[in-house]
Amino acid sequence: MKLTVSLLALVVLVAVCGYAQTPQQTTPPTPPPAPEQTLKAEVQVCTGITDRMPTGGGTSFGADVGALYCWCKITGAKTETTIKHVWSFNGKEMASVELPVKSVAWRTNSQKKILPAWTGNWEVKVVDAAGNTLGSVAFTVGAAAPAEAPKQ
Repeated sequence: MKLTVSLLALVVLVAVCGYAQTPQQTTPPTPPPAPEQTLKAEVQVCTGITDRMPTGGGTSFGADVGALYCWCKITGAKTETTIKHVWSFNGKEMASVELPVKSVAWRTNSQKKILPAWTGNWEVKVVDAAGNTLGSVAFTVGAAAPAEAPKQ
């Protein structure tokens, strides 16, 4: 009986020691999810930027404007991210400019050279990293359509 108990104790001891030495598979900790961001954009097209603010803003510009700026203020970023300014002329994408957003309230801008022949309808969309449109502004370059003559 003593031999059986001793033998059983030895088997249990070997099994426990063998189990303790068996490498355990570990899974790396899952990083916490990025905080949800609800970005908002204030957008303007203008002829200049002074002290990080738009100047010469409008919705219609002459064909000789030379260049325009898209200024925007992004709010709501909880972590650093990027946005894009997507410039379109008569429905065709002309430029896409990626810009960093580094704080909860961030002002940034992009510039687009405008050739005199590029008269027509323009739009700049501000798009977040996921491709969502945060804001947009439409404007025209060139002579505005003539106003109708008053009817008599």
